[in-house]
Amino acid sequence: MSEGRTGNGQAEPQQASRSLPRREVIASGPPDAPRRLILPPPYDQHLCEDGDVLDEAVRRAPQEGAGTLVWRKSGGLLAFAVVLEPEKALREARLAFFAGMSALGDALAAHCAPDKPLRFAFPDNVIFDTARLGGARFVTAEGCGEEAVPDWMVFAVELIGDRDHLPHPGMFPGSISLAEEEFEESELIVESFASYLMLYFDRWTHQGFEAVVGPYLDRLEPKLEPGARAIADGDLIERFPDGETRRLGLVEGLAACAWRDAKGPKL
Repeated sequence: MSEGRTGNGQAEPQQASRSLPRREVIASGPPDAPRRLILPPPYDQHLCEDGDVLDEAVRRAPQEGAGTLVWRKSGGLLAFAVVLEPEKALREARLAFFAGMSALGDALAAHCAPDKPLRFAFPDNVIFDTARLGGARFVTAEGCGEEAVPDWMVFAVELIGDRDHLPHPGMFPGSISLAEEEFEESELIVESFASYLMLYFDRWTHQGFEAVVGPYLDRLEPKLEPGARAIADGDLIERFPDGETRRLGLVEGLAACAWRDAKGPKL
């Protein structure tokens, strides 16, 4: 995959679609214990019992490379991170962030109540039914210039799995959890994300970047008229009915990581 490999192979769109995980549960340990994921061959999974999955993926990236997937289902979090190996300069390779977000949106939408909206706030905030569910982060190998090809990149997601530790979840009306909204099994979300990510990289190769970024733009808050938003060099361009135009920077937005604090997704 020219925009960002998750492994050495390249799936046709039909193959990637067929690789969406089966709804199969392998019972082992306590009922809420993580089970082994069912993933397409390019991925190599690593369960992280605690700590930051992004840090662990970054640690593994130089040696283990593309397709390394680190995930965690503990401490009230569902978190996962995948290592990519781009073939283009950072300026263009960074657009893989939108492939990750589109894959995340499709994976979450496949396993939630269909009557509630799943939305994004640019660039990295995940909103479910008007409340913050979590977000995504994106890092590249340190010291890589805009015109150089990164040795690796990592796309990472953190979602609020549950808020059972709170005395009164209503204390934090601005956030919500997978458990409260009765999402399907967390493992299914990660499995679906992995397959959708392969599919979006394949679409990028065969149909162009618009096929990747379109679903992301469709989920952005607030709703605007079709064609009122576009991505230019990773930045968001918005054109409002009154003629005003606004540009929001991707690099700056990712650095701000407004949805997260030192402990994880903000409650």
